[in-house]
Amino acid sequence: MVCTVSLWYPLVLCGLLYYQTGLLNRVVVPQFLDGFFMHLDVRIFGEFPAFFLRGKQGNAFFDEFFHFFYFSYYLIIPLTGILLFRKDVKLFEGFIFQLSSLFYLCFVIYIVLPVEGPIAVRNEYYHQGGLFQTMVDFIYSGGENPGAAFPSSHVAATFLVAWWGSTHFKRMKIPYWLTCLFLSIATVYCMFHYAVDVIGGLLLGVLAVVAFNRVHMKPSDEEAPKGACKE
Repeated sequence: MVCTVSLWYPLVLCGLLYYQTGLLNRVVVPQFLDGFFMHLDVRIFGEFPAFFLRGKQGNAFFDEFFHFFYFSYYLIIPLTGILLFRKDVKLFEGFIFQLSSLFYLCFVIYIVLPVEGPIAVRNEYYHQGGLFQTMVDFIYSGGENPGAAFPSSHVAATFLVAWWGSTHFKRMKIPYWLTCLFLSIATVYCMFHYAVDVIGGLLLGVLAVVAFNRVHMKPSDEEAPKGACKE
């Protein structure tokens, strides 16, 4: 039992280290770099992307819909871990190693490149909402520390998790990738991230999959087509 619990320690540690990045980044870089990132968003997309997706008035159904998918980040990681652990402990250990390594890379970036995200804008447009908005606001008020917006660890981690889930649980491939898609949209729709944060998170997630899983992404000799030459 102790051994089983200890396998989850790296993810618990990630949560603690994540909060500390919001303290360290203010020492390394005194000011947030949001002005540059917001200007970049507008320059690329022509307007603030959240207004394009949500509008300034919003819609109660879609507000709750996308807050649910933003919240799903806190579900998809432990659920995938449990499924992998039940299937094969070695798979689970590999999953934890890759996910932790990705988080640690994000944390280093947050310290030297602090971006708060459009939280001030969010506070103007999101007030009392439904269940999932309330839950997300509660988590953010208690567990977030400003400066961890670029790249979006929500998007980067969910991409890696979706790859693991869709690779080892074929029947769940569509739910995994739909969750990744809607969560990526939700980070902008809910005004927690700039669109460039999402792009950065996706690129980091793709790089993580390629860097960690190159061997698994290539067909083995046994899987090679008949007639193919073996070196």
